Amino acid sequence: MRADHDVLVEIPDHQPPAVHTLSDDLLRRLWDSVRYRPMSRFQHYALERRLTGPCARRDIIRDLADEPVLVIPAGDREIRISWANPAQRPT
Repeated sequence: MRADHDVLVEIPDHQPPAVHTLSDDLLRRLWDSVRYRPMSRFQHYALERRLTGPCARRDIIRDLADEPVLVIPAGDREIRISWANPAQRPT
């Protein structure tokens, strides 16, 4: 498996689509950009674990293997993540 994976990340009405390398730092920055959005306590803790937990990067890669666009609810917004170049998806 490659160490770097380019993904297209978008938060509609907040952040336009942009290509990033999937990393723990990217996921932490995504968490920082949505952590103060209104959401239930359960969703807050679940989203924090989803984006900053010990297996967050691996779980995103696994979920992208099943879905072409991963949509993660974040309060009244959502985070959309997809492979930047689907032809070069990791196997």
